[in-house]
Amino acid sequence: MILIRLVKLFFLIIVISYSIVWLADNPGNIEIVWKDYLLQTDLIGFAFFLVFLVFILIFSYFFIQKITSFPERIRASRNIKFQRLGNKALNDIASNIFLNEFDEIEKNSRKLRKYFDNQIFSTFMLFYSSMVKNDTIQAKKYLNLLENIPEAGYIFKRGLVLIHLKERKIDAAKELLSEVINDFPNDDWFGERLAIILSKEEKWEQALNAIENINLKKNKRLLNMVANLKILSGKKPTEVVKFSSDSIFVVAEAIKSYLDNGELKKASNLIEKNWSNFDCLFIIEVFMRHNLNNEKDSLQRFKLISRILKKVKFQSDETKLALAFSAFEANMWGESQSFLDMIKKSSLDNRMVDLYKKISEKSIKISLPSLPDEIIERPLWRCEECKRKYEAWKFICDECGEVNKIIWPKSSFQSQNKNKITNILQNSFSHFPKMN
Repeated sequence: MILIRLVKLFFLIIVISYSIVWLADNPGNIEIVWKDYLLQTDLIGFAFFLVFLVFILIFSYFFIQKITSFPERIRASRNIKFQRLGNKALNDIASNIFLNEFDEIEKNSRKLRKYFDNQIFSTFMLFYSSMVKNDTIQAKKYLNLLENIPEAGYIFKRGLVLIHLKERKIDAAKELLSEVINDFPNDDWFGERLAIILSKEEKWEQALNAIENINLKKNKRLLNMVANLKILSGKKPTEVVKFSSDSIFVVAEAIKSYLDNGELKKASNLIEKNWSNFDCLFIIEVFMRHNLNNEKDSLQRFKLISRILKKVKFQSDETKLALAFSAFEANMWGESQSFLDMIKKSSLDNRMVDLYKKISEKSIKISLPSLPDEIIERPLWRCEECKRKYEAWKFICDECGEVNKIIWPKSSFQSQNKNKITNILQNSFSHFPKMN
């Protein structure tokens, strides 16, 4: 292969050399008549003239192109500079969000608009910072700008809902949400906001309709809310619990329904399936007390509960209390005490101490054991938003008005938004000042 290339190169050199020698020996003459002038030269001189002419033309072309492209190069240089400054502004905004530096967010958003000629994101961030600072007048101005950008229709409508809620224009927010969910039928944010407003008005059926058809597979909180609304709107508990058993309210109502129909086994199976998730004495209280017929019925229920809870792998103090309580309800005082004795004295709370006292009152053979000086307060239901505590579960918090946010502290079903940073990342409006 290399040999063939060398042979080709050799013949090419011979041809070129021969041509140059021949032209040198036979230069010839070229005569050109131009405006009564006779121009004479040989072939080599003419060739040099042509090369010089081509060089002049090429040089002129590049020179002219350089002059005409000068403004474009200035623009390109400016764009590179703006891109660098714009990227820095974006990086700064990320830090500002984490540090809650809302004045800086506003400054850097203005820089984005200048450097990137960006309309949607920069205007949204200006709206965002104004809302956080409770400057609704300024927020409305930026929202009006978003309204005129066709691609920002979703952001505009979502922002307008927030403005209405912040200004306590509940009817306006409800009317807007009713219209918007037709445009965005699968959007859980709009559906949930409308359901919350309707829930506060105790319009359970309408609230359910607002979110029932949304894809709930990835939103357990909303799935839980739908299940609760189904019960509140009168749906059959034993059917609702098949839809979702994540709500302790739904499970308790289903247990009551099974007990009303005399289906003890189904009720106990429901507890067996869900006990580890809830770890809450409340559902045992429902099972042991609801629609109780006689002492024999009570004993039968205790046997079912005892068999279920003794199989639980992790025997929590709540499980031991549940066993003690169910034994007490079945008038098995010694059995009840033995379960209570399994709890460390340092872990006793008010409920356990009260049960000890009740047992000692029922049986003269059982005396109240020595108790620690400080007794732990009983666990209470807690609102995830305002932290108010309740004796019993509620759908709507009396303190802050939040819907479906009251949880049992030992339950494995917690809110999807566990901290401020997660809140910000999942929902840019989630940490705005609370809206009544």
